[in-house]
Amino acid sequence: MRIPEPYRAYLSPDSRWMPAIDWNVKLFGAHTQEVPCGWKVPEESHTAFEWMLILRGAQSTVLEQVEHELREGDMLLIPPGVRHTTECRASEGLHYFAAHFNLDDALFRQEMRRCGPLLLRSGSEENRRLETAMRQWVGLIRSSGQYATADLFRIQAGLFEVLHLLMRFVSDRAETAVSPTVGHYATLIAQAIKAAFGAENLGAPGYREPDIRIEEIAARLKISPGYALEVFRQIYGISPRGYLSELKLHEAKQLIHQPELALTEIASKLGYSSLAHFSRQFKRWSGTSPSAYRQTLARIEPFRI
Repeated sequence: MRIPEPYRAYLSPDSRWMPAIDWNVKLFGAHTQEVPCGWKVPEESHTAFEWMLILRGAQSTVLEQVEHELREGDMLLIPPGVRHTTECRASEGLHYFAAHFNLDDALFRQEMRRCGPLLLRSGSEENRRLETAMRQWVGLIRSSGQYATADLFRIQAGLFEVLHLLMRFVSDRAETAVSPTVGHYATLIAQAIKAAFGAENLGAPGYREPDIRIEEIAARLKISPGYALEVFRQIYGISPRGYLSELKLHEAKQLIHQPELALTEIASKLGYSSLAHFSRQFKRWSGTSPSAYRQTLARIEPFRI
């Protein structure tokens, strides 16, 4: 790796350096839950990866019109943008762990997306080491929902251990590595879309839905709009406009998970002129209305980083 200029004068010939790491990692909605037969989550997709472990019972998940029956010990990784439904039909019910995470490393995203939905069956060689790490990670959840800073470091370390083992597995299956240039531009485009969306400004006076134009982003990066679309789809699997829609849907769901917020208040925070407008858009994204989605939510205690 390239040695930073200020350090070169002090180095001996046998100096060894670790690589510089500048990742943005986000973990949210990680939780365990026990549900009865008949429990169901409407069709949805996420901007983040979803990682599931069946702790007991059975779960039916439909991914891209293919149904999978998951049993105890099975693990499932769902890439961003993949529409899916989840249901418990087992008479004994279901106890599961699920977590959503994002990591803005282009190589990680491309290799995970190339693998598509990844189902690791209990008892398989690739499942064994991952399941051990996953169960240790799940063991960090506290029933009180209260976490100190030291706990958050342990939780994040658990996430990285799982991702380390997962990346070793998928790297053996990956065909080619992503071009550094492709990864660089795709990441910059995603950052520009997030900045324009401005989730941190939701609810501020005058907030309105952003008008994202890929032509303007491409011009700032000094690349053509066609190339911008190509590299973004290669890494993220969806168009920039689809990515913005997923960001909006994610924020809407996060707000709907807060029972103290009325739906009219949520619509206003997201920049919609009326609840009816927000409801129509939410149903177009998710296939269900905001009120119906809220009714399906079971009460959970997630941990977040």
